Amino acid sequence: MNSMAIKQLVLILNRLTEVHEALLETGQEKKQAIIQNDVPLLNQLTSKENKLIKQMGQFEQQRTLVTNDFLLSKGYKASDRITVAEIAKLIFNAEEKGSLLEAQEKLVNVLHELKRVNEINQELVRQSLDFIEFSIDVMSGSEEEWSYRHPDQSAPKSQRAGLFDTRA
Repeated sequence: MNSMAIKQLVLILNRLTEVHEALLETGQEKKQAIIQNDVPLLNQLTSKENKLIKQMGQFEQQRTLVTNDFLLSKGYKASDRITVAEIAKLIFNAEEKGSLLEAQEKLVNVLHELKRVNEINQELVRQSLDFIEFSIDVMSGSEEEWSYRHPDQSAPKSQRAGLFDTRA
């Protein structure tokens, strides 16, 4: 039973890695879509991400069930917070322990890369929103609000001419 649970856990970790690799690919595609301001493509990619996230949730549920079955078979209390490294400490078969830790390492590497790509995309979106806000300010404000002023001069207290406050 324990050997089978470890094989199932490795399989689930590998499936999670595949889903995260697909998320990584989608994130890289989103980067290009953001740069090109391709809103229809962004919508498609967001829909694809949502499906992958749903799939990831299903694999996480399976991982929890298999992990808890393994813990119970070893005489431990079921836990949602146990890590793969902690499970590996309970495995005495070197081959099983190695395959589990290898699957964990692959998943962690993909997660780090996905985090990096998501941070880049978040920064690109922030810059795009800053540019849009600036453009709205330029188009809706007076010339004094966006023209150069010497730093010693205080900004005039004028009302915005825009229809809405973009800083809200």
